[in-house]
Amino acid sequence: MTKGFAYQEIGRRIRELRGNSRQKDWATKIGCDQGYISQVENGVTKPSLAFLKGVASITNASIDWVLTGNGDRYGCNKPVDFDGEEAKDTLGVLQDNPKLLMAIDRLLRTSDKGFKVLEALGDMEESRFEGLVGFLAGSRA
Repeated sequence: MTKGFAYQEIGRRIRELRGNSRQKDWATKIGCDQGYISQVENGVTKPSLAFLKGVASITNASIDWVLTGNGDRYGCNKPVDFDGEEAKDTLGVLQDNPKLLMAIDRLLRTSDKGFKVLEALGDMEESRFEGLVGFLAGSRA
């Protein structure tokens, strides 16, 4: 264990994410050597930031979870209630606006910062949120 990280545990989580995929295939997708993946999975080598970003990109896993094992594997820290009317309205809007859904998905994949942005938007007063949406829509015209 070095600097608070147990590299064997990190390697175990990465191996778990890889599932039945071959190291060789991951190496091609991430842009590294198959041997490097083996060394990371066995806790011999610490993973680079570029490697961790590659793992997150192909698995949608949270880098925080890969490093620490804390939180949800896919970065979702809060349960979502899809039973209420407001949630049904939101799901309807997302179904009608696939670009909005993709934008939200991108924010959620940017680790904690994207989630905090979405959380702040959710906490914003409706009139201010509508003004922001109007501003953004106007700036794209």
